[in-house]
Amino acid sequence: MFKSLRYVLKENFTNLYRIYSISKYELLADMRDSKLGLFWNFANPTIQVLTYWLVFGIIMTGRTEQDGVPYICWLLGGIVVWFYISPCITNGCNAIYSKINVITKMKFPVSILPATVILKELFNHLCLMVVLLILFILFGFYPNIHWIGLIYYLFCAAIFSISLSMITSVLNMLARDTRKLILACMRLLMYLTPIVWAPSKLANYKLLKFLMQFNPIDYIVQGYRDCFFYHQGIASFGIQIVIFWVITFVLLVCGSYMMYKFKHKFIDLI
Repeated sequence: MFKSLRYVLKENFTNLYRIYSISKYELLADMRDSKLGLFWNFANPTIQVLTYWLVFGIIMTGRTEQDGVPYICWLLGGIVVWFYISPCITNGCNAIYSKINVITKMKFPVSILPATVILKELFNHLCLMVVLLILFILFGFYPNIHWIGLIYYLFCAAIFSISLSMITSVLNMLARDTRKLILACMRLLMYLTPIVWAPSKLANYKLLKFLMQFNPIDYIVQGYRDCFFYHQGIASFGIQIVIFWVITFVLLVCGSYMMYKFKHKFIDLI
């Protein structure tokens, strides 16, 4: 099993430029489909932020704060993670199948395909972060040294998404229903993760609070919010750090094993 892990890691690290090139090509291809191009990479997140601001900041004025933070800022500080991880997972599930024309015509390092999806979505995530930065400054939350921790949590999100996508992309080649299942699960997972509701709601449900520690997305969401607002540091998450990395490592090992096992069989599965 660890042989497959070494194989996948080596294949990805030796093809870093190829990963970058494919991600760049996919991103530019999306821009070429519209006349305004790059404008939409900033317009879409701006519209999303303004929509949430209208609904939760103006219309639903009964809930103005969460843990001393304006609710709209608290909400956006967590949902920005979801806007990154969700397309990474759903599109990552289709990473191999969407490139069958390339796979069938040439020898291609298939294991790098999930990473290309995550890198492409990273650009959209950074565009949203720029819009979010402007909003937070308007609310009095200025960038500080604690925001450097966002780099760590962004790395966590990327590694988790790649690890999970390696598994789901192979499963999607074995059974096309996998992507539909993933889409359905992601809709449910958004509301099971403390994104629009606070973790303090589980104070009287110890079992659910304990189980929430095994939700990797929860760890990243709370990490982003900590960097933005609370500044308690990475160590404040305690055992949840270990749980997150154990789950991510297990997913990475399993995904690498599946990639290695089926590397010569993807053409037959098409």
